[in-house]
Amino acid sequence: NTRKDLPEMAKVFKKTSGNGGLTLYLGKRDYVDHVSQVEKVDGVVKLDPADFGDRKVFVQLACAFRYGSEDLDVMGLCFRKDIWIQQVQIYPADHKPAQSPMHETLLKKAGDNAYPFTFEIPNNLPCSVSLQPGPDDKGKACGVDFEVKTYLAKEKSNPDEKIEKKDTARLIIRKIQYAPSQVGAGPKADLCKSFMMSDKPVHLEASLDKDLYFHGEKIPIKIKINNESNKTVKKFNITVDQTTDIVLYSADKYTKVVFNQEFAETVDPNGTYENTLAITPLLADNKEKRGLALDGRLKDEDTNLASTTVLRPGIEKEVLGILVSYKIKINLMVAGGGLLGGLTASDVTVELPLMLMHPKPEDDEDFEWEPPTEAEMKVIQARRERQDKISKLMGDYLLKGYKMLGECCDVCGTILLQDKQQKNYCVSCQELDSDVDKDNPALNAQAALSQVRERQLAAQSPAPSQAPELNGGPSSVSVPRPEHCEGAAAGGRAVLPPPAVPSPSPPVTATALAPVRPPVSPPSAALRPVLQEAEEAVLTKLRWATTQLQSSTSLESSIQLCTLIASCAGSLRSLRELSQ
Repeated sequence: NTRKDLPEMAKVFKKTSGNGGLTLYLGKRDYVDHVSQVEKVDGVVKLDPADFGDRKVFVQLACAFRYGSEDLDVMGLCFRKDIWIQQVQIYPADHKPAQSPMHETLLKKAGDNAYPFTFEIPNNLPCSVSLQPGPDDKGKACGVDFEVKTYLAKEKSNPDEKIEKKDTARLIIRKIQYAPSQVGAGPKADLCKSFMMSDKPVHLEASLDKDLYFHGEKIPIKIKINNESNKTVKKFNITVDQTTDIVLYSADKYTKVVFNQEFAETVDPNGTYENTLAITPLLADNKEKRGLALDGRLKDEDTNLASTTVLRPGIEKEVLGILVSYKIKINLMVAGGGLLGGLTASDVTVELPLMLMHPKPEDDEDFEWEPPTEAEMKVIQARRERQDKISKLMGDYLLKGYKMLGECCDVCGTILLQDKQQKNYCVSCQELDSDVDKDNPALNAQAALSQVRERQLAAQSPAPSQAPELNGGPSSVSVPRPEHCEGAAAGGRAVLPPPAVPSPSPPVTATALAPVRPPVSPPSAALRPVLQEAEEAVLTKLRWATTQLQSSTSLESSIQLCTLIASCAGSLRSLRELSQ
């Protein structure tokens, strides 16, 4: 934890090197990927430099894909591929990060002669996934892992320098992702199957209430069976299959059953069956299955079945390493009567896709969120599109044999790649950036602010014919419609989400324009019903938006609804002033 009010109760993870000179401290081992950014890895290393000599102290964070046990790393053949590495020197001090509450807590725990460090995990790296080892397997589990390591060495990254195991201390951490805030409609599948020696079929229908469930949550399945045939449904069973697709080093896909239960329910000819059955796939029931995908294995008691892999647009599958998916299968065993009943038996099977993920904590004090301004949202949107392009290019180059360095480009800050000739390469500078960067809101905050101001001015400036219409007769008055309010809220939706709060500039209303135009004449009797009808339409739209906002769980939808409410309020005020 990094809570300032609980510094003494924060749980601390530590590991000491074999020589006793290095002690690594971390405040947590799970780091959340919020899609736009990943939580920083803040830690501390306590030193006892008596036996260091001329060696320096480094800290390294590495993301690697391991596809073989440690005992197989012989004869120069390593079954480990480093996806990303970053190293910093902390003694003699060369790395001085800005101190966070986490640093303050860990420094107090470590005592004297402790040095802080910070790593930022790129958001295009995979989440932690491990493959469950068998009972006789030794060493680290296969899969994608993140490791924080502190060690003694003379140089930062010299492949010829041998680092003794007693001069290192390491801790495995996990990069995890929470389920999205909005849950979609549940899947539905149905099948109608005919049989030999039966002129009518068996109907099977299965459905889920939603498309995503949390680990450990009961999953209710609605099952409907309509047996119009002359055969009998003897029983049916429900299974949940986990499919693991390893796409980093080869096209390897396999399936493991993580839940299997049989139900002795019979459905006679011309009979029906309808029920809701709850299932819960758990790791506790699958401890002995070798190769089962788990969420970043640390210990048996602190992990679970791997979460479903959700691919973000723009990130190639190869970069993710391991893809995990689930499906539910409902299988009916249908058999005829008499001596030939067993010979004419057949199965009726339907499948439903399933997503399993972690719920997002309701009270996450570690991640303090504030609504971004419209200019910030424009920058975030453009940077996200640019980062997706960079991620795709990096994935292509990694497949060509390039490796990712722990260094960033001095010009643009993109992670550097290195080819087999040890030549560094920046995909952003070489393939994306151009001479129009000054107008790109992703690279220039001033450009983003300018675009926002232009949009505000365009929305506030009245049309050339608006003033004479207000001063003219009844037939020349332009009455705002509810569609105008909705359009104001959705006007910039194709470019970026609207701001969470109304623009600092007040809405342009009749009151705001009063000092610069003649007074508005009272509307005629013929115009009053039109104004009342328009006012009622705006009120209807305002009530709808308020109701939707109360039940909305999506940040983007809430932002759009707030903007719509503000626009409707301004239009309603203008209509009432025209009616007076």
